[in-house]
Amino acid sequence: MRAQMATSTDRLRVTAGWAAAGSIAQIVSQVIAIAALARILTPAEFGVVSAAALITQLALIFSEFGVGPYVVQRLQLGATAIGTCYVASCCFGAMVAALLWMSAPLLAHALRVPELLLVLRAYAAVFLLAGASAVHDALLQRELNFRFLARADAISFSLGYTGLSIVCALLGFSYWSIVIGHLGQALIRSIMVIARQPHVARSPVRLAELRPLLRFGGGQTLSRLANYLAGQADGFVVTARLGITAMGYYGRANQLVTMPAVQLGQIFDKVIFPAVARIQQDRSRAASAYGRAVTAICLLSLPLSALAWILGEQIVHVALGSQWEAAVQPMRILALAIPFRLIHKVSDPTARALGATYSRAWRQTVFALSVLVLALALSPYGLPAIAWGVVTASILDAALMVWLCCSLTGFSAAQLLRAILPGARTGTVAALLAGAAVLALRPRHEQDLLVLALAGLLSLGTLALIAHSYKVYLR
Repeated sequence: MRAQMATSTDRLRVTAGWAAAGSIAQIVSQVIAIAALARILTPAEFGVVSAAALITQLALIFSEFGVGPYVVQRLQLGATAIGTCYVASCCFGAMVAALLWMSAPLLAHALRVPELLLVLRAYAAVFLLAGASAVHDALLQRELNFRFLARADAISFSLGYTGLSIVCALLGFSYWSIVIGHLGQALIRSIMVIARQPHVARSPVRLAELRPLLRFGGGQTLSRLANYLAGQADGFVVTARLGITAMGYYGRANQLVTMPAVQLGQIFDKVIFPAVARIQQDRSRAASAYGRAVTAICLLSLPLSALAWILGEQIVHVALGSQWEAAVQPMRILALAIPFRLIHKVSDPTARALGATYSRAWRQTVFALSVLVLALALSPYGLPAIAWGVVTASILDAALMVWLCCSLTGFSAAQLLRAILPGARTGTVAALLAGAAVLALRPRHEQDLLVLALAGLLSLGTLALIAHSYKVYLR
Protein backbone atom coordinates (compact mmCIF):
# COMPACT_ATOMS: atom_id res chain seq x y z
CA MET A 1 0.00 0.00 0.00
CA ARG A 2 2.78 2.42 0.93
CA ALA A 3 4.64 1.63 -2.29
CA GLN A 4 1.45 2.25 -4.27
CA MET A 5 0.85 5.60 -2.52
CA ALA A 6 4.48 6.60 -3.08
CA THR A 7 4.16 5.79 -6.79
CA SER A 8 0.94 7.78 -6.99
CA THR A 9 2.56 10.74 -5.23
CA ASP A 10 5.56 10.65 -7.55
CA ARG A 11 3.26 10.59 -10.56
CA LEU A 12 1.30 13.51 -9.17
CA ARG A 13 4.50 15.50 -8.71
CA VAL A 14 5.49 14.83 -12.33
CA THR A 15 1.96 15.81 -13.40
CA ALA A 16 2.15 19.07 -11.46
CA GLY A 17 5.57 19.74 -12.97
CA TRP A 18 4.32 19.41 -16.52
CA ALA A 19 1.21 21.46 -15.77
CA ALA A 20 3.46 24.17 -14.33
CA ALA A 21 5.72 24.03 -17.39
CA GLY A 22 2.77 24.60 -19.70
CA SER A 23 1.52 27.51 -17.62
CA ILE A 24 4.97 29.09 -17.45
CA ALA A 25 5.25 28.89 -21.23
CA GLN A 26 1.87 30.60 -21.57
CA ILE A 27 2.84 33.31 -19.09
CA VAL A 28 6.04 34.07 -21.02
CA SER A 29 4.17 34.18 -24.34
CA GLN A 30 1.42 36.32 -22.86
CA VAL A 31 3.89 38.81 -21.37
CA ILE A 32 5.57 39.15 -24.77
CA ALA A 33 2.21 39.64 -26.48
CA ILE A 34 0.99 42.21 -23.92
CA ALA A 35 4.23 44.22 -24.06
CA ALA A 36 4.28 44.26 -27.86
CA LEU A 37 0.58 44.87 -28.52
CA ALA A 38 0.29 47.59 -25.87
CA ARG A 39 2.87 49.59 -27.81
CA ILE A 40 1.09 49.11 -31.17
CA LEU A 41 -2.63 49.22 -30.35
CA THR A 42 -4.60 51.92 -28.53
CA PRO A 43 -6.68 51.50 -25.34
CA ALA A 44 -9.84 51.84 -27.45
CA GLU A 45 -8.76 48.96 -29.70
CA PHE A 46 -8.07 46.81 -26.67
CA GLY A 47 -11.46 47.86 -25.36
CA VAL A 48 -13.23 46.33 -28.38
CA VAL A 49 -11.64 42.93 -27.72
CA SER A 50 -12.30 43.22 -23.98
CA ALA A 51 -15.97 43.91 -24.70
CA ALA A 52 -16.08 40.86 -27.00
CA ALA A 53 -14.53 38.74 -24.26
CA LEU A 54 -17.45 39.59 -21.98
CA ILE A 55 -19.75 37.83 -24.44
CA THR A 56 -17.54 34.96 -25.60
CA GLN A 57 -16.63 33.81 -22.09
CA LEU A 58 -20.32 33.64 -21.24
CA ALA A 59 -21.06 31.65 -24.38
CA LEU A 60 -18.19 29.27 -23.61
CA ILE A 61 -19.90 28.17 -20.39
CA PHE A 62 -23.00 26.96 -22.26
CA SER A 63 -21.04 25.43 -25.12
CA GLU A 64 -19.10 23.18 -22.71
CA PHE A 65 -22.06 22.42 -20.37
CA GLY A 66 -19.79 20.60 -17.96
CA VAL A 67 -18.94 17.79 -20.43
CA GLY A 68 -15.20 17.95 -19.79
CA PRO A 69 -15.43 17.92 -15.97
CA TYR A 70 -17.99 15.12 -16.16
CA VAL A 71 -15.56 12.95 -18.14
CA VAL A 72 -12.81 13.60 -15.60
CA GLN A 73 -14.95 13.20 -12.46
CA ARG A 74 -16.87 10.04 -13.37
CA LEU A 75 -15.46 6.96 -11.64
CA GLN A 76 -16.35 4.44 -14.36
CA LEU A 77 -16.14 5.69 -17.94
CA GLY A 78 -17.06 3.30 -20.75
CA ALA A 79 -16.94 3.68 -24.52
CA THR A 80 -20.64 4.57 -24.77
CA ALA A 81 -20.22 7.35 -22.18
CA ILE A 82 -17.29 8.76 -24.16
CA GLY A 83 -19.23 8.65 -27.43
CA THR A 84 -22.33 10.23 -25.92
CA CYS A 85 -20.29 13.01 -24.33
CA TYR A 86 -18.54 13.66 -27.64
CA VAL A 87 -21.77 14.01 -29.61
CA ALA A 88 -23.31 16.19 -26.87
CA SER A 89 -20.24 18.43 -26.78
CA CYS A 90 -20.29 18.91 -30.56
CA CYS A 91 -24.01 19.74 -30.47
CA PHE A 92 -23.61 22.23 -27.61
CA GLY A 93 -20.72 23.93 -29.43
CA ALA A 94 -22.65 24.18 -32.70
CA MET A 95 -25.78 25.56 -31.03
CA VAL A 96 -23.86 28.25 -29.15
CA ALA A 97 -21.91 29.21 -32.29
CA ALA A 98 -25.17 29.63 -34.24
CA LEU A 99 -26.77 31.62 -31.42
CA LEU A 100 -23.75 33.91 -31.15
CA TRP A 101 -23.77 34.52 -34.90
CA MET A 102 -27.47 35.45 -34.94
CA SER A 103 -27.40 37.59 -31.78
CA ALA A 104 -24.25 39.55 -32.70
CA PRO A 105 -26.17 42.64 -34.02
CA LEU A 106 -28.27 42.86 -30.85
CA LEU A 107 -25.25 42.45 -28.56
CA ALA A 108 -23.26 45.07 -30.44
CA HIS A 109 -26.14 47.51 -30.09
CA ALA A 110 -26.68 46.72 -26.40
CA LEU A 111 -23.03 47.38 -25.52
CA ARG A 112 -22.85 50.38 -27.89
CA VAL A 113 -19.82 48.94 -29.68
CA PRO A 114 -20.63 48.59 -33.42
CA GLU A 115 -17.34 46.78 -34.11
CA LEU A 116 -18.60 43.80 -32.12
CA LEU A 117 -20.91 42.66 -34.93
CA LEU A 118 -18.17 41.11 -37.07
CA VAL A 119 -15.86 40.32 -34.15
CA LEU A 120 -18.44 38.15 -32.39
CA ARG A 121 -19.30 36.35 -35.61
CA ALA A 122 -15.61 35.58 -36.12
CA TYR A 123 -15.39 34.19 -32.58
CA ALA A 124 -18.24 31.75 -33.36
CA ALA A 125 -15.64 29.46 -34.94
CA VAL A 126 -13.96 29.05 -31.54
CA PHE A 127 -17.04 27.29 -30.14
CA LEU A 128 -17.14 24.80 -32.98
CA LEU A 129 -13.51 23.92 -32.25
CA ALA A 130 -14.09 23.79 -28.48
CA GLY A 131 -17.07 21.48 -28.86
CA ALA A 132 -15.17 19.10 -31.12
CA SER A 133 -12.13 18.86 -28.80
CA ALA A 134 -13.64 19.04 -25.27
CA VAL A 135 -13.83 15.27 -24.68
CA HIS A 136 -10.36 14.67 -26.13
CA ASP A 137 -8.96 17.28 -23.74
CA ALA A 138 -10.83 15.82 -20.76
CA LEU A 139 -9.56 12.30 -21.44
CA LEU A 140 -5.99 13.57 -21.45
CA GLN A 141 -6.63 15.25 -18.09
CA ARG A 142 -8.25 12.08 -16.74
CA GLU A 143 -5.11 10.14 -17.73
CA LEU A 144 -2.94 12.87 -16.12
CA ASN A 145 -1.19 13.30 -19.47
CA PHE A 146 -0.17 16.88 -18.74
CA ARG A 147 3.12 16.47 -20.57
CA PHE A 148 1.27 16.50 -23.89
CA LEU A 149 -1.21 19.17 -22.74
CA ALA A 150 1.68 21.42 -21.68
CA ARG A 151 3.21 21.01 -25.12
CA ALA A 152 -0.11 21.77 -26.82
CA ASP A 153 -0.65 24.87 -24.68
CA ALA A 154 2.87 26.19 -25.29
CA ILE A 155 2.82 25.64 -29.05
CA SER A 156 -0.70 26.94 -29.65
CA PHE A 157 -0.23 30.03 -27.50
CA SER A 158 3.23 31.02 -28.72
CA LEU A 159 2.56 30.40 -32.41
CA GLY A 160 -1.18 30.90 -32.62
CA TYR A 161 -1.78 33.84 -30.30
CA THR A 162 1.53 35.61 -29.68
CA GLY A 163 3.02 35.13 -33.14
CA LEU A 164 -0.08 35.81 -35.22
CA SER A 165 -1.39 38.73 -33.17
CA ILE A 166 1.93 40.62 -33.17
CA VAL A 167 2.46 40.11 -36.91
CA CYS A 168 -1.10 41.21 -37.70
CA ALA A 169 -0.79 44.26 -35.42
CA LEU A 170 2.40 45.30 -37.22
CA LEU A 171 0.53 44.96 -40.51
CA GLY A 172 -2.12 47.40 -39.25
CA PHE A 173 -4.98 44.99 -38.54
CA SER A 174 -5.99 46.96 -35.43
CA TYR A 175 -8.11 44.97 -32.93
CA TRP A 176 -8.50 42.21 -35.52
CA SER A 177 -4.92 41.18 -34.79
CA ILE A 178 -5.98 39.94 -31.34
CA VAL A 179 -9.06 38.19 -32.76
CA ILE A 180 -6.94 36.41 -35.39
CA GLY A 181 -4.48 35.41 -32.67
CA HIS A 182 -7.24 33.84 -30.59
CA LEU A 183 -8.61 31.95 -33.60
CA GLY A 184 -5.15 30.67 -34.49
CA GLN A 185 -4.53 29.51 -30.93
CA ALA A 186 -7.85 27.63 -30.76
CA LEU A 187 -7.30 25.97 -34.14
CA ILE A 188 -3.77 24.75 -33.40
CA ARG A 189 -4.64 23.39 -29.96
CA SER A 190 -7.80 21.64 -31.16
CA ILE A 191 -5.93 19.91 -33.99
CA MET A 192 -3.21 18.69 -31.61
CA VAL A 193 -5.64 17.40 -28.97
CA ILE A 194 -7.99 15.69 -31.45
CA ALA A 195 -5.10 14.01 -33.25
CA ARG A 196 -3.91 12.58 -29.91
CA GLN A 197 -7.28 10.85 -29.23
CA PRO A 198 -8.65 9.93 -32.69
CA HIS A 199 -10.77 7.05 -31.35
CA VAL A 200 -13.18 9.38 -29.54
CA ALA A 201 -15.15 10.25 -32.69
CA ARG A 202 -15.70 6.53 -33.39
CA SER A 203 -17.09 5.68 -29.93
CA PRO A 204 -20.68 4.37 -29.75
CA VAL A 205 -23.55 6.52 -28.51
CA ARG A 206 -26.19 5.60 -25.94
CA LEU A 207 -29.07 7.93 -25.03
CA ALA A 208 -29.26 6.58 -21.47
CA GLU A 209 -25.86 8.16 -20.82
CA LEU A 210 -27.34 11.63 -21.34
CA ARG A 211 -29.25 11.73 -18.05
CA PRO A 212 -26.26 11.69 -15.64
CA LEU A 213 -24.35 14.00 -18.00
CA LEU A 214 -27.14 16.59 -18.04
CA ARG A 215 -27.62 16.36 -14.27
CA PHE A 216 -23.93 16.95 -13.60
CA GLY A 217 -23.65 19.52 -16.39
CA GLY A 218 -26.59 21.52 -15.05
CA GLY A 219 -24.94 22.08 -11.68
CA GLN A 220 -21.56 22.70 -13.31
CA THR A 221 -23.05 25.25 -15.71
CA LEU A 222 -24.93 27.10 -12.97
CA SER A 223 -21.75 27.36 -10.92
CA ARG A 224 -19.64 28.51 -13.88
CA LEU A 225 -22.34 30.98 -14.94
CA ALA A 226 -22.34 32.58 -11.51
CA ASN A 227 -18.53 32.59 -11.49
CA TYR A 228 -18.52 34.23 -14.91
CA LEU A 229 -20.97 36.91 -13.79
CA ALA A 230 -18.75 37.58 -10.79
CA GLY A 231 -15.65 37.79 -12.96
CA GLN A 232 -17.17 39.96 -15.67
CA ALA A 233 -19.75 42.09 -13.86
CA ASP A 234 -17.17 44.80 -13.22
CA GLY A 235 -16.26 44.79 -16.92
CA PHE A 236 -19.89 45.23 -17.96
CA VAL A 237 -20.28 48.12 -15.52
CA VAL A 238 -17.07 49.82 -16.71
CA THR A 239 -18.08 49.47 -20.37
CA ALA A 240 -21.65 50.70 -19.83
CA ARG A 241 -20.93 53.47 -17.31
CA LEU A 242 -17.41 54.71 -18.13
CA GLY A 243 -16.97 53.91 -21.83
CA ILE A 244 -14.85 51.72 -24.10
CA THR A 245 -11.58 53.62 -23.46
CA ALA A 246 -11.94 53.19 -19.70
CA MET A 247 -12.57 49.48 -20.37
CA GLY A 248 -9.30 49.40 -22.29
CA TYR A 249 -7.40 50.69 -19.26
CA TYR A 250 -9.31 48.53 -16.79
CA GLY A 251 -9.04 45.44 -18.98
CA ARG A 252 -5.25 45.72 -19.26
CA ALA A 253 -4.91 46.37 -15.51
CA ASN A 254 -7.05 43.35 -14.78
CA GLN A 255 -5.11 41.23 -17.28
CA LEU A 256 -1.77 42.05 -15.65
CA VAL A 257 -3.17 40.90 -12.31
CA THR A 258 -5.16 37.89 -13.46
CA MET A 259 -2.55 36.56 -15.88
CA PRO A 260 -0.34 34.95 -13.20
CA ALA A 261 -3.38 34.17 -11.04
CA VAL A 262 -5.17 32.40 -13.89
CA GLN A 263 -2.11 30.40 -14.92
CA LEU A 264 -1.34 29.36 -11.34
CA GLY A 265 -5.00 28.56 -10.81
CA GLN A 266 -5.05 26.39 -13.93
CA ILE A 267 -2.12 24.37 -12.61
CA PHE A 268 -3.95 23.60 -9.39
CA ASP A 269 -7.26 23.03 -11.15
CA LYS A 270 -5.73 20.60 -13.63
CA VAL A 271 -3.92 18.65 -10.91
CA ILE A 272 -6.36 18.82 -7.98
CA PHE A 273 -9.55 17.98 -9.84
CA PRO A 274 -8.51 14.60 -11.32
CA ALA A 275 -6.39 13.74 -8.25
CA VAL A 276 -9.15 14.37 -5.69
CA ALA A 277 -11.75 12.77 -7.98
CA ARG A 278 -9.78 9.53 -7.70
CA ILE A 279 -9.90 9.60 -3.89
CA GLN A 280 -13.33 11.22 -3.50
CA GLN A 281 -14.54 8.36 -1.31
CA ASP A 282 -11.68 8.87 1.21
CA ARG A 283 -12.46 12.24 2.79
CA SER A 284 -9.43 12.19 5.12
CA ARG A 285 -7.06 11.99 2.16
CA ALA A 286 -9.09 14.66 0.39
CA ALA A 287 -8.70 16.91 3.45
CA SER A 288 -4.95 16.34 3.46
CA ALA A 289 -4.73 17.15 -0.25
CA TYR A 290 -6.79 20.32 0.24
CA GLY A 291 -4.60 21.49 3.13
CA ARG A 292 -1.42 21.07 1.11
CA ALA A 293 -2.99 22.89 -1.84
CA VAL A 294 -3.97 25.84 0.39
CA THR A 295 -0.45 26.01 1.79
CA ALA A 296 1.11 25.95 -1.66
CA ILE A 297 -1.24 28.57 -3.07
CA CYS A 298 -0.68 30.92 -0.12
CA LEU A 299 3.09 30.52 -0.40
CA LEU A 300 2.83 31.61 -4.04
CA SER A 301 0.02 34.16 -4.01
CA LEU A 302 0.74 36.25 -0.92
CA PRO A 303 4.27 37.25 -2.03
CA LEU A 304 2.97 37.81 -5.56
CA SER A 305 0.22 40.10 -4.27
CA ALA A 306 2.64 42.07 -2.12
CA LEU A 307 5.09 42.55 -5.00
CA ALA A 308 2.34 43.62 -7.42
CA TRP A 309 1.01 46.21 -4.92
CA ILE A 310 4.41 47.77 -4.24
CA LEU A 311 5.74 47.58 -7.81
CA GLY A 312 2.47 48.35 -9.60
CA GLU A 313 3.71 51.56 -11.23
CA GLN A 314 6.89 49.93 -12.50
CA ILE A 315 5.04 46.85 -13.77
CA VAL A 316 2.57 48.92 -15.81
CA HIS A 317 5.28 51.19 -17.26
CA VAL A 318 7.51 48.28 -18.27
CA ALA A 319 4.75 45.95 -19.51
CA LEU A 320 2.47 48.48 -21.22
CA GLY A 321 4.32 51.78 -21.52
CA SER A 322 4.03 55.21 -19.94
CA GLN A 323 0.83 56.01 -21.91
CA TRP A 324 -1.05 53.53 -19.69
CA GLU A 325 -0.67 55.52 -16.48
CA ALA A 326 -4.44 55.35 -15.83
CA ALA A 327 -4.11 51.57 -15.37
CA VAL A 328 -1.63 51.80 -12.47
CA GLN A 329 -4.01 52.42 -9.56
CA PRO A 330 -6.64 49.83 -10.58
CA MET A 331 -3.87 47.28 -11.15
CA ARG A 332 -2.38 47.80 -7.67
CA ILE A 333 -5.77 47.48 -5.99
CA LEU A 334 -6.80 44.41 -7.97
CA ALA A 335 -3.48 42.79 -6.99
CA LEU A 336 -4.80 42.54 -3.42
CA ALA A 337 -7.43 40.09 -4.64
CA ILE A 338 -4.85 37.61 -6.00
CA PRO A 339 -4.65 35.41 -2.85
CA PHE A 340 -8.43 35.22 -2.52
CA ARG A 341 -8.91 34.41 -6.21
CA LEU A 342 -6.34 31.64 -5.97
CA ILE A 343 -7.88 30.20 -2.81
CA HIS A 344 -11.04 29.93 -4.89
CA LYS A 345 -8.98 28.17 -7.58
CA VAL A 346 -8.00 25.37 -5.18
CA SER A 347 -11.35 25.22 -3.38
CA ASP A 348 -13.48 25.02 -6.52
CA PRO A 349 -11.88 21.88 -8.06
CA THR A 350 -11.88 20.22 -4.63
CA ALA A 351 -15.63 20.79 -4.21
CA ARG A 352 -16.26 19.81 -7.83
CA ALA A 353 -14.31 16.56 -7.46
CA LEU A 354 -16.36 15.72 -4.35
CA GLY A 355 -19.60 16.20 -6.30
CA ALA A 356 -20.81 19.43 -4.63
CA THR A 357 -21.86 21.09 -7.89
CA TYR A 358 -25.04 22.78 -6.69
CA SER A 359 -23.49 23.86 -3.37
CA ARG A 360 -20.85 25.63 -5.43
CA ALA A 361 -23.52 27.22 -7.59
CA TRP A 362 -25.35 29.19 -4.89
CA ARG A 363 -22.09 30.42 -3.38
CA GLN A 364 -20.96 31.66 -6.77
CA THR A 365 -24.34 33.38 -7.20
CA VAL A 366 -23.78 35.32 -3.97
CA PHE A 367 -20.30 36.26 -5.21
CA ALA A 368 -21.65 37.45 -8.57
CA LEU A 369 -24.35 39.59 -6.98
CA SER A 370 -21.85 41.17 -4.60
CA VAL A 371 -19.51 42.13 -7.48
CA LEU A 372 -22.37 43.59 -9.51
CA VAL A 373 -23.89 45.57 -6.66
CA LEU A 374 -20.54 46.95 -5.49
CA ALA A 375 -19.42 47.84 -9.03
CA LEU A 376 -22.66 49.68 -9.76
CA ALA A 377 -22.60 51.51 -6.43
CA LEU A 378 -18.95 52.55 -6.78
CA SER A 379 -18.85 53.32 -10.54
CA PRO A 380 -19.43 57.09 -10.05
CA TYR A 381 -16.10 57.21 -8.19
CA GLY A 382 -14.02 55.79 -11.05
CA LEU A 383 -11.92 52.72 -11.82
CA PRO A 384 -10.07 52.51 -8.45
CA ALA A 385 -13.36 52.41 -6.54
CA ILE A 386 -14.67 49.58 -8.74
CA ALA A 387 -11.42 47.71 -8.12
CA TRP A 388 -11.91 48.00 -4.35
CA GLY A 389 -15.39 46.55 -4.78
CA VAL A 390 -13.92 43.55 -6.63
CA VAL A 391 -11.41 42.97 -3.81
CA THR A 392 -14.19 43.03 -1.20
CA ALA A 393 -16.30 40.57 -3.15
CA SER A 394 -13.27 38.27 -3.67
CA ILE A 395 -12.74 38.07 0.10
CA LEU A 396 -16.38 37.01 0.53
CA ASP A 397 -16.04 34.41 -2.23
CA ALA A 398 -12.90 32.87 -0.72
CA ALA A 399 -14.57 32.62 2.69
CA LEU A 400 -17.64 30.87 1.22
CA MET A 401 -15.59 28.37 -0.79
CA VAL A 402 -13.27 27.54 2.12
CA TRP A 403 -16.32 26.99 4.30
CA LEU A 404 -17.71 24.55 1.71
CA CYS A 405 -14.47 22.57 1.39
CA CYS A 406 -14.01 22.39 5.16
CA SER A 407 -17.53 21.02 5.57
CA LEU A 408 -16.97 18.45 2.81
CA THR A 409 -13.58 17.18 4.00
CA GLY A 410 -13.66 17.82 7.76
CA PHE A 411 -10.77 20.28 7.49
CA SER A 412 -10.74 22.29 10.73
CA ALA A 413 -10.19 26.01 11.33
CA ALA A 414 -6.94 25.27 13.17
CA GLN A 415 -5.65 23.26 10.22
CA LEU A 416 -6.64 26.08 7.89
CA LEU A 417 -4.71 28.63 9.94
CA ARG A 418 -1.62 26.43 9.96
CA ALA A 419 -1.92 26.05 6.19
CA ILE A 420 -2.02 29.84 5.64
CA LEU A 421 0.74 30.92 8.04
CA PRO A 422 3.78 29.92 5.92
CA GLY A 423 2.50 32.00 3.01
CA ALA A 424 1.72 34.97 5.25
CA ARG A 425 5.26 34.90 6.63
CA THR A 426 6.82 34.66 3.18
CA GLY A 427 4.56 37.40 1.80
CA THR A 428 5.64 39.76 4.55
CA VAL A 429 9.30 39.17 3.75
CA ALA A 430 8.66 39.67 0.01
CA ALA A 431 6.91 42.98 0.71
CA LEU A 432 9.80 44.20 2.84
CA LEU A 433 12.37 43.26 0.18
CA ALA A 434 10.42 44.90 -2.64
CA GLY A 435 9.78 47.99 -0.54
CA ALA A 436 13.49 48.27 0.18
CA ALA A 437 14.23 48.10 -3.55
CA VAL A 438 11.73 50.85 -4.35
CA LEU A 439 12.98 53.11 -1.56
CA ALA A 440 16.60 52.59 -2.57
CA LEU A 441 15.95 53.67 -6.16
CA ARG A 442 13.19 56.22 -5.58
CA PRO A 443 15.42 59.14 -6.69
CA ARG A 444 15.81 57.30 -10.00
CA HIS A 445 12.20 56.22 -10.35
CA GLU A 446 12.22 56.87 -14.10
CA GLN A 447 14.31 53.73 -14.47
CA ASP A 448 11.42 51.36 -13.88
CA LEU A 449 13.15 48.35 -15.37
CA LEU A 450 16.07 48.76 -12.97
CA VAL A 451 13.66 48.93 -10.01
CA LEU A 452 11.92 45.75 -11.14
CA ALA A 453 15.24 43.97 -11.67
CA LEU A 454 16.55 44.86 -8.22
CA ALA A 455 13.27 43.95 -6.56
CA GLY A 456 13.29 40.64 -8.41
CA LEU A 457 16.81 39.83 -7.26
CA LEU A 458 15.98 40.65 -3.67
CA SER A 459 12.77 38.66 -3.86
CA LEU A 460 14.64 35.58 -5.01
CA GLY A 461 15.55 35.22 -1.38
CA THR A 462 11.94 34.46 -0.68
CA LEU A 463 12.24 31.27 -2.70
CA ALA A 464 14.47 29.82 0.00
CA LEU A 465 11.90 30.86 2.59
CA ILE A 466 9.15 29.21 0.54
CA ALA A 467 11.07 25.94 0.37
CA HIS A 468 11.88 26.08 4.08
CA SER A 469 8.34 26.98 5.11
CA TYR A 470 6.82 24.20 3.03
CA LYS A 471 9.29 21.67 4.46
CA VAL A 472 8.41 22.74 8.00
CA TYR A 473 4.70 22.47 7.23
CA LEU A 474 5.08 18.93 5.85
CA ARG A 475 6.92 17.86 8.97
